[in-house]
Amino acid sequence: MRTDPLYTIDFSNAENPNVTDELKISGFSSYLHPVGDDRLIAIGKEANETTGRITGFQITLFDVADLHHTKVLQRYTINQRWASSLAEGDHLAFRYLPSSKLLILPIFIRTSWWTQDHKKVNEFDGFEVFYVADEGIEKRFSISMASSTSLTHGCWYGAYLSPRSMVFDSDLTVVKGHGYLSYDLDTEQLRWKYNLDQNVIKNQCSSYWG
Repeated sequence: MRTDPLYTIDFSNAENPNVTDELKISGFSSYLHPVGDDRLIAIGKEANETTGRITGFQITLFDVADLHHTKVLQRYTINQRWASSLAEGDHLAFRYLPSSKLLILPIFIRTSWWTQDHKKVNEFDGFEVFYVADEGIEKRFSISMASSTSLTHGCWYGAYLSPRSMVFDSDLTVVKGHGYLSYDLDTEQLRWKYNLDQNVIKNQCSSYWG
């Protein structure tokens, strides 16, 4: 079984800390991000509670205002077992904008050639922008760094850039993989993009994933 309880601990008595609550949910969280004094955003994997098999990628919003009664406010799941985010192990890749309540996450969906559903999965590498608030979590739009065809058949340099996102006013600039691009957060439209590997010589091609 794969579960990852959210524990709250009272450290008011440093010599005798006390567990005040244990909230059990399915799956497990890889990164917790505080939002104000009473909310937490968690990202990680969803899993079958009986078998422990990973079934997708999840975003959870917790209410931690009362440390004796924590609760899940909202949850969003990408129901694709191969979905993952490098932000799970790299907090610098995680971007939350409190004023607009937008969460910008690098997401990739990648299978191995030997898996049974390899040909059934459309591989993806890019970012997804979510609206995260007490009233709900919804995906606003996706940013693809490369087409699914070029992921497997393109010509790439043998290195892979770590994901990063930057926001200036409503201008979102993202870097990941083999390029960078810019989107307008208000219109959700592409402003410009640049492929760093556009001049790679064909006899020097490597895999997209480095």
